[in-house]
Amino acid sequence: MRKYSYVVLLAALIITAPAWADITELNLVKHIVGQIDNFTVNSDFTAASGQLQWSDGAWAILHTETGLDYYRVNVSGLWEDLTDLTQPGGPAAASFASGNVNITFYALALPLHEVGSMSLSLKSGYKYNESQTAMDPTELYGSAVMRLDSWVGPNGYDWAEPIGSTTGLTASTSDLDQWDIYNYQSDWNSDNTIVTILADENGIPEPASILLLGYPKAGALFTGLFGMP
Repeated sequence: MRKYSYVVLLAALIITAPAWADITELNLVKHIVGQIDNFTVNSDFTAASGQLQWSDGAWAILHTETGLDYYRVNVSGLWEDLTDLTQPGGPAAASFASGNVNITFYALALPLHEVGSMSLSLKSGYKYNESQTAMDPTELYGSAVMRLDSWVGPNGYDWAEPIGSTTGLTASTSDLDQWDIYNYQSDWNSDNTIVTILADENGIPEPASILLLGYPKAGALFTGLFGMP
């Protein structure tokens, strides 16, 4: 009798285990955030201190395994320890050895209501590299491997990787103002920097690749995705 009970219990576990696994998987996938992209920030480079600063923001799309979610955002970022990599007659290029980015999420409806936040710092041993693109000589493209320092997901979303994991970041800056594109030590500013953040840093093109392949103009990309000027 006891042997028969063991067999019945084992059979029950085998039958019900797939159902438990499916429920767990669905709950997990539903809350994974895979990407945040296409929000504009003001970008400003200060030659005297070798700093690149990001500020302000617009809209962000959170890509999940189940769809898209839209938010307003505020961004503050600071890249420091500049190395000017521009060669005579070549494209403008530079790297920054330290940096951090902080993002605050707000519900779309006004007045602003904070619903989440995210902070990133440049991963040790990596740099934020930025270069002029081939498609538009007045545009820059940058990329970096970041560390996820904190995440408070809006609507209960969980980031796809744990705190402390690596995260990929890219940025495209266009509509540069008062800047000699061939001299990274010149002061310049722009109000059209589009940032993408990925839960997986693999597959992010380096600026050198973008220089060869070209990159969609930031303003056109933003307009196409949001239907806004």
